Amino acid sequence: MIDLHTHSTASDGSLSPRELARAGKAAGLDVMALTDHDCAKGVDDFLDECAAIGLTGVPGIELSAEVPSGQLHLVGLAFDPHDPALTAKFAALLDGRAARNRAILQAFQDNAIPLSWDEVRAFAGDELVSRVHFAQALVAKGLAANVKDAFARFLGKGALCYRDRFRYSPADCIAMVHAAGGVAVMAHPLSLEPDLTALEPDLTALEPKIAALRDLGLDAMECFYSTYDVETTVALLRIAKRLGLVPSVASDFHGAPKPDIFLGRLPVSPDTESRLRTLLRL
Repeated sequence: MIDLHTHSTASDGSLSPRELARAGKAAGLDVMALTDHDCAKGVDDFLDECAAIGLTGVPGIELSAEVPSGQLHLVGLAFDPHDPALTAKFAALLDGRAARNRAILQAFQDNAIPLSWDEVRAFAGDELVSRVHFAQALVAKGLAANVKDAFARFLGKGALCYRDRFRYSPADCIAMVHAAGGVAVMAHPLSLEPDLTALEPDLTALEPKIAALRDLGLDAMECFYSTYDVETTVALLRIAKRLGLVPSVASDFHGAPKPDIFLGRLPVSPDTESRLRTLLRL
């Protein structure tokens, strides 16, 4: 089995990179990618642990691209995590995240919501601070029922304390991954159409946007995704076939922040696995 979208404590997951590798092995995975948000800090430890336990590890990252509406996340896979040009671009993203964190904290203070940086930092440890850690702090203080509630009322796009941050364009995201020898994958495609409430069988509104990304060099997209039903998966597979994109497999595992998402629950056909292995040069 393959899983090409997971997170560790290097961003907003609850398992360390080494713990994540061991969890993937225990779940029956053969190939696994670590795709933390905007950084490859945990990749070396992850790959070392994968090699030690007989799991094929893939270096990865999840990038948020700037789009007019919705959310576009692109997963970079099988790149050189030490490429100097790429790491410089990652540094700019992390600077943008730090500025956004300060703005979010100020928004809580401006709205007389008692939340301190120390309370948020306690959930991130020494790693990158994300909105998930703000959400966990809100839950711990009884200001939100759960992480989902915290995002709905305070931290999601358009919510009271949401603040935007620096992102690269889709073209820049794809180009930087390619320049470092990697492949670019569209993550959870439906997030690009936030107002799509009643899914059309062929996802007509979504396909032209995916086609535009394909024309920028997109290599693959996540068709097998942990929260997508069979009908959505089939519709995405049809789009991938029409556009010549390789279908990818993604749990988007985080551990404790998303307790209903598990590793090793997305078996795919031998043909799909073979195409992914070829794409990733495994």
